[in-house]
Amino acid sequence: MRTAASYGMGENHMADHEATIERYFEELFNEGDLEVAEDIFADEFEYHGPPSFSPPNLKRPEQFKAFVKRYHEAFPDINYHVERVFGDGDEYAVRWEAEGTHTEALFGIEGTGKSFTDQGLNMFQFEDGKIVAVWSHWDTLGMVRELGLAGPVGLTAKQQD
Repeated sequence: MRTAASYGMGENHMADHEATIERYFEELFNEGDLEVAEDIFADEFEYHGPPSFSPPNLKRPEQFKAFVKRYHEAFPDINYHVERVFGDGDEYAVRWEAEGTHTEALFGIEGTGKSFTDQGLNMFQFEDGKIVAVWSHWDTLGMVRELGLAGPVGLTAKQQD
């Protein structure tokens, strides 16, 4: 495995990336501070999310800010908790847990008033200290089930009783 030193990075550079990841979850998503995007994203940025409950591909920080704003409106109490950050060089993976209450419409789905807890993984790619790409994956089916928007898969209505 290549180490941070083999990428020409020291411990301080790694700490900078981890601090940026912390800002992504805490300030941008949990607090809804959209201006953070200007600090942490490169001008040429890509977000790849699960198409079932987020835009699948966003190409600019402005598009991502609009997504976060809408998501934060739908889940105003959203709270991400970073469980683990690992990586080296300019590539990091993050395991996280999130919880929130669906109070407003999102992607055509009216607010349910129900809460969810979900887990996911994000991959971050950095260039010159800024995030250039994010790949985000989480249990969207589990999330919509908790919100009461989908029933168990594979069971007929009769089997669910």
